Amino acid sequence: MVLPSFSNPGAGPADAVVAASPTAPLDAFLDNQPQTFYESIYRSEAACLCILRLLPPVCRQIVLHVLWSHQTLKSADLKAFCGMDERLAPDAAEEVIRPARDRHIFLSLNHKGNKFQWPLSDTFKRGLRNALTGLGTSNSFGAPYARGPRDEVPTAEALTDYGEDTWESILKYMVSSGLTNGYRGGRPRNSVLLLLYQSGLMADPYDRSGHNPKLEALTITSKGFQFLLEDRQTQLWQILMYYLAGKQARGENAADILSLFFSLGCMQLGQDYSASESFPHMENVLDDLEQYGFVYRTEMGRERGQFFPTHLSTTLCSGESGASRSQSADDKRFLILETNYKIYAYTSNDLEIAILNLFVNIRIRYPNLVVGRLDRRHVKAAMDKGIAAGQIISYLNSHAHPQMYNHPPPILHPSVTDQLHLWDKERNRLGAQESVMFEFFSRELFDETRDEAERNAGLHLALPAKKLLFVDPNVREAIKDFIKDKQVQLRGGI
Repeated sequence: MVLPSFSNPGAGPADAVVAASPTAPLDAFLDNQPQTFYESIYRSEAACLCILRLLPPVCRQIVLHVLWSHQTLKSADLKAFCGMDERLAPDAAEEVIRPARDRHIFLSLNHKGNKFQWPLSDTFKRGLRNALTGLGTSNSFGAPYARGPRDEVPTAEALTDYGEDTWESILKYMVSSGLTNGYRGGRPRNSVLLLLYQSGLMADPYDRSGHNPKLEALTITSKGFQFLLEDRQTQLWQILMYYLAGKQARGENAADILSLFFSLGCMQLGQDYSASESFPHMENVLDDLEQYGFVYRTEMGRERGQFFPTHLSTTLCSGESGASRSQSADDKRFLILETNYKIYAYTSNDLEIAILNLFVNIRIRYPNLVVGRLDRRHVKAAMDKGIAAGQIISYLNSHAHPQMYNHPPPILHPSVTDQLHLWDKERNRLGAQESVMFEFFSRELFDETRDEAERNAGLHLALPAKKLLFVDPNVREAIKDFIKDKQVQLRGGI
């Protein structure tokens, strides 16, 4: 199946960075959807409210400003609202509402009566008005379950613990699979492992064909390690978008499933809901989400269609971390790395220790302290799984203890980072690069074409003795056109 990309396409594994926005995976998916898709999801009041919450503050304020008006958003009004020069072109002013334009909340700029204006989508307007006034009839905010006297009702704290434990058990399995002293907890269900495999977060190192993986033999990949470096909210949206892409590839309605995600994001922690009334014909999606910790159901509740959203669901569109039991920012800065490669980790978090176990030789473990060492064997073993030196350095930097900041920058000593890069280069002595070769008979044409390729930043290799040029495939057509023009000029000169 075709999977969405959530990272900078120009960045390699070593240059991977944490997404700027927790909803970057969702944004990447929505950016590629047509207007008909938005017309479908905007029939859900919950989806309209969630999309509004995800807009930048200024853009959100402008949407609310025109929501109850019968007038369209005029270019002059937008400029006055934002304090812009009235002589500014409408296209330039449109950049302020670009996020809303990308979500098809405002439609295309049109010219009417000597005025430029952006109409507000009628479907979105109706859905958001109903969401704010409570007049909607679609049950998109969830239909409360008619609870009986014997129905089990977990507390909000119990739901948080369930969601956190279920999600962390998946992450712990990812980092510990394939290790001698791996994760001793229960293995995730096959459907979860299959999604991790199809999304590239885990791989079967023994499956050369890539078509017959053994789910019990999966190990973490470079992409999977980068996934662990993301914050919790980004991880949740990333998994949901991989799940959605898989459903879409099988011909299921992606708009309905995404609307379900938005509905869960608007529900209340501790409240139980009716599956049949909230999401008719979509209980199979709830079954899948339960395996990741997004919803909780008792045995009796599963038979009766009762479910509880956990904090992983209710914080999806709130901008919160999605993990109220997780560590604070200061608690995540627990690593001290010495120049002799010795590491002290002041943590008792099993997940953090499991991540360290990927590339650190852990020698001593106390209740709140782990002592280990970066050595060639363990680092190379991690790199053999596809984890790059840059990713290890990024992890060590982002979790450095406050005491590490007391010394002049950089946080990590250059001798340590240089050694990690050297170990990485030991397995990457040769690199393959796709190129297009041009062969010349004229030295003059060879020199001019080489200079043109350099100007286009597309020159890979030049061999003057053999008059051969190797250029980037992206500049192939431009170089061919340049050569044709030069050949015409040379013939004309003759």
